[in-house]
Amino acid sequence: MSENDQVPERKAKRPTIPVNQIGQFYLPTLLIIGLILLLRIATTSPAAGSMIDIPGEEILDKAVGYTVLACELFAVLIIGLAAVQALFNYFGATFKRQRLTQQISSTESIRLRLGHKLSLGLEFAVAADILRLAISPSFADLLVLFAIILLRILLNYFLEHDIHTIREYNLVPELTENEENLDAYGQEEA
Repeated sequence: MSENDQVPERKAKRPTIPVNQIGQFYLPTLLIIGLILLLRIATTSPAAGSMIDIPGEEILDKAVGYTVLACELFAVLIIGLAAVQALFNYFGATFKRQRLTQQISSTESIRLRLGHKLSLGLEFAVAADILRLAISPSFADLLVLFAIILLRILLNYFLEHDIHTIREYNLVPELTENEENLDAYGQEEA
């Protein structure tokens, strides 16, 4: 080979990371950091009471108090029953004789159902905190509300990510069957 016949050197291309993969890493990380900071601020700040005097506030306080209690009770019931149901379903699926792929599919299905029920329970907790905040807006209550909302956003983000991964690899066939007949809320269209 002569000097002119040399193969030109190729510069190694740096691998590029798609933007959606960057977002998949940074969004949850930033939300977790924000949640930690909010909880840190809430634990170090003194709790302040209500500063506004509302006529008839006692009646309103009682009505909202009972509503807050009901919302918190619903959240506890939903989360508690979901955990018990997931535990029973898990034990039932564990002791069945199934192929490995069926075991993985049933476990993923149980986990996703539990995650959706946890999200619903957090919705009731958010409703209770919003009502509490409407009556006695304090800085500590506001921080707790933001922390719960961030936690719910994180839970939904990871649920959606898991559902997308499960659909992509067809781990739970129930999620990919009849997808075209589902509306935006996952309910079957009429």
